[in-house]
Amino acid sequence: MSPPAAPAPRSRAPARARRSRPGGAERRQQILRAASECFGTRGFHGTTTRDVAAAVGITEAALYRYFDGKEAIYTAILDARMSAPDPVDAVEALAERGDDHAVFSGLLQALIARVNADPSFIRLLFYSALEGHQLATPFREKRIRRLREFLTGYIERRIREGAFRAIDPALGARFFIGLFVDYALVRQVFGQPDLYPQSPEEVARSHVAIFLDGMRAARRSSRRKPARRKRG
Repeated sequence: MSPPAAPAPRSRAPARARRSRPGGAERRQQILRAASECFGTRGFHGTTTRDVAAAVGITEAALYRYFDGKEAIYTAILDARMSAPDPVDAVEALAERGDDHAVFSGLLQALIARVNADPSFIRLLFYSALEGHQLATPFREKRIRRLREFLTGYIERRIREGAFRAIDPALGARFFIGLFVDYALVRQVFGQPDLYPQSPEEVARSHVAIFLDGMRAARRSSRRKPARRKRG
């Protein structure tokens, strides 16, 4: 009598891939990105921690494991922006050489790239001003004020050197910043990107060319006017 056949090995079902949960640092970044979008859409007062948690896909209780509340999230967003490289730092050496085109092109390209990469933040700043709260004041003082003062000082110096026409340097600085503000408002606040169909590089190039053409001092003609003949 032959021995009984060995039972066939059971086929194991393929193990389900375990979903890896994001770590603490990654989850914090998810919360900050979602919160920035919420604040930029509904404002600080119009956004709740429940809104932010829902945007991330977690419970409100889970959100409080990472942040104490809405103010802490808002402050963390601003801190992250203030720790990012400052566009002014990148053009200071160019400013010392008096390279006007490089200075203004570098600044405008950096500002446009920043707002396109994070469109919710410009809306967040506008909301903070409209709502009248002071949470964004440190950012405005550290970044926006520094940009304005840098441009004012640079334009003032170039006027003294005879490169720029004699205007109010502060108005010149505000005019240049206004070129960027219009771009940011039209595309990221009003939602009309078709009004700026050009590439960011082309926008910066055209704006800087128009700005510098208006700023440069008129060159004096080297030709002397012919002397008038005396009537006699």
